[in-house]
Amino acid sequence: MTNLERKLVSRLLSLICAVTIMGAEASGVTLPELRQIITDRQESAATGHLVYIEESFNREHPPFVNEVQEKIDKINERICIKVDAILDHKTKSAKMLCADLRDVDALLKEHNLPPEQKLNISRSQLLLIQDTYEIVFVDGSVLNEPQVLLSERPGPAYIFKMLSLGTIDKRLLSEDKNPILTEIDSNGKSLLRIQLTVVGQNTSKGTIECAPSLGYRFRRIQWSVNGRLTSETIADDYRDVNGVPYPFLYIDRRFDEDGKIRRETKYVIEDVQLGAELSANDFKIFVPAGAELTDPILSKTIHNIRQDGYMGIDDALDIGGSWLINKQ
Repeated sequence: MTNLERKLVSRLLSLICAVTIMGAEASGVTLPELRQIITDRQESAATGHLVYIEESFNREHPPFVNEVQEKIDKINERICIKVDAILDHKTKSAKMLCADLRDVDALLKEHNLPPEQKLNISRSQLLLIQDTYEIVFVDGSVLNEPQVLLSERPGPAYIFKMLSLGTIDKRLLSEDKNPILTEIDSNGKSLLRIQLTVVGQNTSKGTIECAPSLGYRFRRIQWSVNGRLTSETIADDYRDVNGVPYPFLYIDRRFDEDGKIRRETKYVIEDVQLGAELSANDFKIFVPAGAELTDPILSKTIHNIRQDGYMGIDDALDIGGSWLINKQ
């Protein structure tokens, strides 16, 4: 090899090293940087959605279940709901109208069930959530009187997860979960893999695969307990909505001890509006006269609505607070 050839090889190796280093700097992200990116993503403007939800269960019915309950469970193994929802990330407010797309009356007739069982089958309801509280308005077409139920929200693993814009819950990146970041190649796509470990009575391990090209929104999240896969969430069909990558399909799965899918929920999003102008009035629900405001935890009716009007979470809490004061 001549001196010129040696110089050319040396120059080429230097260029390769430089390109490799530049590439690593461009795609690499530290844990603090990732936390900040996720925080910024969760400060997105209000969103409007039209969603179809399909849910299927694989249940084993215990022999002691009565015949009516067994029929209801069988019907509820296939659910299809149309959802119209709005969400404001900043105020942590959400309103969702859930309409059952199944012909519930036909299902009752097919399984020889009386009309009063409709409430145990139909998923049609109006939900209003603000921070940690929720109001569920139940249509009074089955009950003697319509009901408004006020309670604390049943935790973060709720139906509104599909409104997350594909962002990772920043609580998953806390130090107690020991997050480890690794860059991987998946079918020619560069992804960031986040491995999580929670040690307690059982060891839980999570794996999050997110795409730098999508602003570190996730593609797949899996959780296992003691080495057994228990849950999986997939975000797919990302589309550009006003410059924001948004997943139009979520698939959420739960697995049994044999690794078979016990429950699968598909969230198919048809329309998304970002940056919608919303006010506090957008997060109120119409409540007709005669409705009962009930606290399901106390199993008590705390107020009877005397006239038609609109009610928000704060209104319901004021009523509940007055009820408690008057009872003391």
